[in-house]
Amino acid sequence: MLKQKGFRLLTFGTLLLIALVFSPIMASASSGDSADDSTSVSSDGEEEKTVNYNEKLKNKDRVSESYKGSGKVTPFRDNSVDLNENLNYVKPSKIIGSDDRVRVTNTTDFSYSAVVHLSIEYPDDPDTYGCTGFLVNEDTVVTAGHCVHDSSKGGWAKNIDASPGRNGTSMPYNTYQNKTLYSVKGWTEKEKPEYDYGAIKLDGSPGNNTGWFGYRTTNGDDLDPVGKSATVSGYPGDKTIGTMWKDSDNINQALEYLLLYQIDTYDGQSGSSVYRNYSDTGQTAIAIHTGSLSSPYNRGTRITLDVFDNIDNWKDK
Repeated sequence: MLKQKGFRLLTFGTLLLIALVFSPIMASASSGDSADDSTSVSSDGEEEKTVNYNEKLKNKDRVSESYKGSGKVTPFRDNSVDLNENLNYVKPSKIIGSDDRVRVTNTTDFSYSAVVHLSIEYPDDPDTYGCTGFLVNEDTVVTAGHCVHDSSKGGWAKNIDASPGRNGTSMPYNTYQNKTLYSVKGWTEKEKPEYDYGAIKLDGSPGNNTGWFGYRTTNGDDLDPVGKSATVSGYPGDKTIGTMWKDSDNINQALEYLLLYQIDTYDGQSGSSVYRNYSDTGQTAIAIHTGSLSSPYNRGTRITLDVFDNIDNWKDK
């Protein structure tokens, strides 16, 4: 049974606060948007193809199916990651009401096997930062934009260790490094929250063993996510490094570019999949968790048509 948070009946004052918090997001979405914001860019300096979808498809949903993988585990390369790393965390998330997260103890079960722990180094910062991502094919990890590009830390991340299904000091599917990083101009140039997403192309193909998440748009009326259960599984910074935790709750609001929810998360879970189990696509992401608001909600970048098409393009690189 899904948890019920103790203060979901909001006062007028709280509603006013939420309106004030949302207004900058909505203003940027309505007044500052252009097709240019969805233009894909990469760490190799190339500008990728701008996504242009047929207007007739605006209310048609696009889907990519999940895959369970072989389940085969692989030996850990001792020199690939520092098990005693001290991680910092960006874009804080929060616990809302009581903490309902539970630890995932068997991270080789699908779909937990496709959840990826990220240790990130940036050019202009001596510290190492922690994020989460999720595999969408054999060698592509989707994550938050701020996990691959942070202007305050020198731009594109220089080194990322990606460990699928990490469980404390155990890396059952090995650890991989980044080859190419991707995001969109709306994030790398303007850091708009509604464009906070990106991807990592790895130097190997762990998804063949771990499996990967599906992902889909939710534009159709019958797929409206509001009031439906979703789960966030990732690597929070307030727990032992490398341990995976999850929580589930209903989606509270669906904005054009964001989903809002009271699923408990914490710093380090940025980039986690916000996912549901669909009969036709299995464990499927409908958003990418990115942080919190100054209101009783956490938030994720919604998988819109543009987001879907960019992920598809990045997978094929």
